[in-house]
Order: sequence, then structure tokens, then C-alpha cells
Amino acid sequence: MLAASARRAEVPDLVARGAYVVVHAPRLHGRTTWLRGLAAGLAEAGAWAVVRASCRPRRGAEGVNGERALLEAIAHAAGEQLPAPLRPPPWPPSYDVRFAGVVLSAWARACPRPLVLLLDDVELLPRETRASLLAQLRATYEARPRAAPWSVVLSGSDEVQASAVELFGPAAAALRLPDFTATQVALLCAEHTEETGQPFRDEAVAQIAAISGGHPWVVNVLAREIVEKLRPPLRQPITAAHVLAAAERLRGAWI
Repeated sequence: MLAASARRAEVPDLVARGAYVVVHAPRLHGRTTWLRGLAAGLAEAGAWAVVRASCRPRRGAEGVNGERALLEAIAHAAGEQLPAPLRPPPWPPSYDVRFAGVVLSAWARACPRPLVLLLDDVELLPRETRASLLAQLRATYEARPRAAPWSVVLSGSDEVQASAVELFGPAAAALRLPDFTATQVALLCAEHTEETGQPFRDEAVAQIAAISGGHPWVVNVLAREIVEKLRPPLRQPITAAHVLAAAERLRGAWI
């Protein structure tokens, strides 16, 4: 795995400055893995109450108000990721949560640290819920950090980037999560070498980078096919021939 800072090194600084950030990329580009790494790094700094939550609908939540379902997901994540003094105050079970912004503002007021909210899979929110959430975050932006999240990082598809920037306006920083560079592919291969002693020859690394185009999922699938399925003996280096063989096997499986 690459460190989160290896792909979008500027995001922690944007969070520190209180920016609302939209990080977008197509599916299977490692958005969730990157967001986990970002959350761990921000939490380690100890300056904020950092919560990472998924907007993916939970099983059994059909028919639940979209904003309430999102707040329940955030509250559940906070319960797992934060010590008790930093968690959101509970609301009465009978309370009809119509506006997520009201609840987030109440949490920000009660929390002894500035609140940093990382939301993954934002494109999976119902369209109306997403638009309402973005509008409320924009409306409370000037109240940071006393009565609104200090910083919000939204991770989602290119569609999310377009709608978030439209609603956030100049308050948002929109960044694309980039593909792996050839150097980063080499770093990932080097991790295998460090763990097992089995080297990747330079031409093998170059072949993986060329075939994958740096697409994170394809890089990992190719490497996994080599080390887990082809399984060349550990005393032998991984060569370009191994990469080409793995690519052919995968091509045959997908066609």
C-alpha cells in the first residue's frame, strides 16, 4: 500500500486550513484505501476529532430518511473511531432528523476539538440527500469551527466533484486522485521484495506500469496474479515474462 500522502500530499494542509475538499476518481481507483490512510494520519496528529464514514446504504436501512441514515452511519463510525468525549451527543430516539447540518452543528459545539469529517462513497447518497447535505455544509461554512465541521473531505466519483463544486463554490478544493506513477508501481513491488526477498526486475516493473496505465486496481490484480497464482519460486526474480503471462491469464478470464 502507498501512504495517503504519496497520492495527494496537499490534503492534510488543506484540512489544517479548514478547507472543504472534494477528492474524486472513477471506481476502483483506491479512494477508500486512500481515505483510510488520510484518516489515520490526521487522527495521529491529535489536533482534531476525525471521523471517516461511508455513505454506502446499510442493509436493512431501506425507507429510512436519507439524512438520518447518513447521520446514523456517522454516529456509528464516531463510536468506533473516537474516545467518548469527542463523540456526537445523542439525540432523542423520537427526534425527526430532517437536516443533517443541524446535528453536525450541535456536535461541533459540544466537541472539545475541531471536527473533521471524511465521507466516502458520496455518489451513493440519494441525489436529493446529497444536494441537501452539500447545501447545508455550504450554509454553515462560515460558522467553523464553533458551530460546523472545521473541514470536510468528500470522496466520490466525478459526478460528485461537479455537484459539490457547484454548491460549495470557492469554499471547495477539488482534486482528482491520480493514477499510480511508474515510481509508485516500483515502490509497491519493492514492498513484496522487502517481505519475501523476491525481487521484481526493472523490466517487469516497467511492464506492469505499461499494461496497467497506472490504474491502481489493475496494478494490484496483475501483481496478485503473479505472486499468488503463477507463484514463481521465491529464489527467482519476477520478470517481464511473468507479467505478460499474468496479463494473458487475466485477459482470458475476462473475455
